[in-house]
Amino acid sequence: MELREQKPPIFTNRDCIQKTFLDKGLPYISSLALENTRALAGIIHWNHQHGIRFFRLSSNILPWCTEYDLEQLPDYAAIADELAFAGKLARAYDQRLTFHPPHFIKLGAEDGPLVDRSIKELEVHSQVLDLMGYTPSHENKVNIHVGGVYGDKEATLQRFAANFRRLSPGCQKRLTVENDDIPNSYSMQDLLPLHDKTGIPLVFDFHHQKFCPGTWTTKEAVHAAIATWPEGVRPVVHWSESQEGRKPHAHSDYVSGPMELYGLEDKVDVMIEAKCKERALLRFREAQAAGPTPDMQLAVKFL
Repeated sequence: MELREQKPPIFTNRDCIQKTFLDKGLPYISSLALENTRALAGIIHWNHQHGIRFFRLSSNILPWCTEYDLEQLPDYAAIADELAFAGKLARAYDQRLTFHPPHFIKLGAEDGPLVDRSIKELEVHSQVLDLMGYTPSHENKVNIHVGGVYGDKEATLQRFAANFRRLSPGCQKRLTVENDDIPNSYSMQDLLPLHDKTGIPLVFDFHHQKFCPGTWTTKEAVHAAIATWPEGVRPVVHWSESQEGRKPHAHSDYVSGPMELYGLEDKVDVMIEAKCKERALLRFREAQAAGPTPDMQLAVKFL
């Protein structure tokens, strides 16, 4: 039985609209955050039961997190305890936990307030991982896109690098960047100079490569991305597919493969991005006669 089909259903993205936040205030937000963090252990248990050792935490686990300091939440102590327990449990099960915050995070923006909000959002994600007991590392990465081009890629990447240095050391040690799916945006080829300047590892997204390849082949791009990761940390790649009847960029409900990883099967962790979430992963595994290679960790995007 899948997570949302449990009684009660297990999920960690309880949220509210801004008006509700303004009307009900921090006590209500705190109650949502506590419910979300309490549900996290159930997901980790479910993952263990189904052989999933790599998954993405919901960025909505703490609703409206840029509008307050976590310590201001009335249930902060209980929330911190739940996060610590979930982190301990995940480590006991040898599960890798990561984040992928929303697309509105833009460290290369020209708008100062937007950059400030982006930094706050990233710091909160890093703080959650701290509360879970993780030492800052790209093993527990926080992955983002560069965002807009603003008419000048080079200038935007320079702003991104400058604002990256405004992050706390722990947050810097977790940040990764992936290639974009918008034509003429940031291909892996465009991002390599950012890595050279900052040391940020690059996450390769196979689906995005189709829409913004630069002049590199997929094989060239994925191998370039893998080479940016520090020794001792398994690189992450994203796998998703288009679905007939939807915009080509949109993720399909399920994935069918085959996954062409260019000889990297035993060297990377693969995150499946699909609308049907854990069901997509389980169906993909069932469809593989021999299953994935033993060293290839498959994940699913949990929302």
